[in-house]
Amino acid sequence: MTAIAQRIILHSRMYRLVTSYRYVAVDLPRTTATVLGAALLGLAATHVYILVSEPVVPLYLVIYVWVLVAVCIAAGVALALAPGPIARVGRAVGAGTSVVFLVGYVTSRLTGLPALPGVRGWWDYAPGTLGGLCAVAYLAISGAVLLGITVARPEEQHWHD
Repeated sequence: MTAIAQRIILHSRMYRLVTSYRYVAVDLPRTTATVLGAALLGLAATHVYILVSEPVVPLYLVIYVWVLVAVCIAAGVALALAPGPIARVGRAVGAGTSVVFLVGYVTSRLTGLPALPGVRGWWDYAPGTLGGLCAVAYLAISGAVLLGITVARPEEQHWHD
């Protein structure tokens, strides 16, 4: 981000409101990274559960689930073990995966899926709800990291008292 854009964002009224005028800050980088990784693993685990528990799953959904699981695991490993720039890429990949899942989930419930027309309007499916909660939690915590409300490992805080 350029210095001008960063200065505009940091001095905007919305930024001050969201960050509670910098009075609220969480300095638990390992805990934040662990919760982000757990949210990704929760998203992946719910999809594996769906594959195991449902009697008939179309091939395109099986491929989607395994790609999603691989991406979630790769992003989680990058968050946990990689140095700074790679961890940031892992956090961005996790956020992208969460957005793709949420858009796909809502779209599938509004329009249905090929070979699974029964999912249209099926909002009370527990694994889907759990996966959605994991994705929303991941996005919320990633947003808090981007806004500077919390720190995720291996970032360093740049707070001034």
